[in-house]
Amino acid sequence: MVTPFTDRTRVSLAALTAGAVFAIDTFTRLQSAVAVLYALVLLIADDGAARSRASRWAYPCAALAVISFLLSHGGRADTDEMLRLVASLAAITIAALLLARSARLREQVRASDVRYETIFNSVALAIWEHDFTQVMAELNALKASGVDDLEAHLRAHPGHVTHLCGLVRISHANDAARRLLDIDGDAVFFERLADFLPEEDRSFVQGLLALDRRSPTFETECRVRTARGDIVPIFIAMRLPTDGNGYDRICGSVLDLTERKRMEKSLESARQERDEALHRAIIGGLSTSISHEVSQPLSSINAYLAAARRWLDRRPPDVAEARRVIAQAQHAGADATQVIAQVHEVVERGRLERTLLPFDPLVLRVVEVIQAEHPGASFDLASEDGDTHILGEVQLLEQLVCSLIGGALNASHCAEGERAIRIATSADGSYMRLRITCSTATESAFPKVSDRQPAHLSAGSLSLCRAIAQFHGGSIRVTRNCAGTGIDIELELPRA
Repeated sequence: MVTPFTDRTRVSLAALTAGAVFAIDTFTRLQSAVAVLYALVLLIADDGAARSRASRWAYPCAALAVISFLLSHGGRADTDEMLRLVASLAAITIAALLLARSARLREQVRASDVRYETIFNSVALAIWEHDFTQVMAELNALKASGVDDLEAHLRAHPGHVTHLCGLVRISHANDAARRLLDIDGDAVFFERLADFLPEEDRSFVQGLLALDRRSPTFETECRVRTARGDIVPIFIAMRLPTDGNGYDRICGSVLDLTERKRMEKSLESARQERDEALHRAIIGGLSTSISHEVSQPLSSINAYLAAARRWLDRRPPDVAEARRVIAQAQHAGADATQVIAQVHEVVERGRLERTLLPFDPLVLRVVEVIQAEHPGASFDLASEDGDTHILGEVQLLEQLVCSLIGGALNASHCAEGERAIRIATSADGSYMRLRITCSTATESAFPKVSDRQPAHLSAGSLSLCRAIAQFHGGSIRVTRNCAGTGIDIELELPRA
């Protein structure tokens, strides 16, 4: 019991009460245990502090009760008078014990409050406590008036949402919350949620719907306005009551997302710079290979045209041989055109976007396109793991696989109907592998692939293929097969 008096007033009033009880008990002949009223003295003396001294008043009060008994009755007291004295002393003792126990409980509560306040203000996470009592009363009134679709009503009446936001009281906040919202130590924290939640923020509507559904938790990203007017992105998590009680103390744990947003922006900028650097690296790699890839077919074209001229200069002219050499020149020109087209496609693509995509369907699409262009070639497609995904740029990967398969076809040095291509995909815990094996129907009719230059990808730039593979974190290995008339190409890309 906490009495609304100062210490001096409390002591004076307790002393006056004790004197009045003593006078009534001593100088009147009331047939009752008047000394029981000394318990009021103890109650008046209790200041409600954690270590109250009210119980110490029990000794003088008990002494006054005994003195009054001796003055009034002396040695002539009967049994009833003795029992009234015992009852009075018992009442004084019980009151003293109860006040002592109350003081100990207050001390424990005070220690718990100090410990809670210390923990509350020591955590780095911002926490503030909401009072949604008035808001829930408004929502219940809306439902009672016949509003069935609360979400549609709130979205159709933004002014009502602003009104409800103004009803949310902030009852408590820790030091981290004050620092987050730039509130000085002596300043008062925001009293209402509307004071620091911008009106254009739509997260409050989602919170109201979560309260209406009685969801156990609510989490969202939103923005708040600091005392200085700055906008801070935050993540807030609240545990909501599900039994209809406790709307006056809904705590929100708040995480400042400013640094994370800044890091995300920096990472996005770094990713763009990396992609641009890789794109420039691809173009740089092309610059060293374009001259070789284009000059070789151009040299072949000049040689074929010179041969055709000699065949035509003969008497009589050998038109058939001239036509065959001109056809070879046209084939070499097509190779040069294909290289230039691939370079042009990569250069014009601009920024490269990576997506998560399944690898086997991509290979199958490329094989179907190539098979339509080379109906005489034989393709054998095998897959060990049909559900492997990689992170890559779709068009670059399609161009890479197309260039490797087309290069294997041209490197076999055999007629259209005799080329056999085996394509196999496999995967382990870290990498996805594409193996392309090209063989010929007969070995002796075609030249061997040398050890020094195991293969020549005349259908596209091998440098371009390597640059695309490196862009995706992979690699390419090209070797001659055991028979020496074809090549083995292995592409290795990291799994997503």
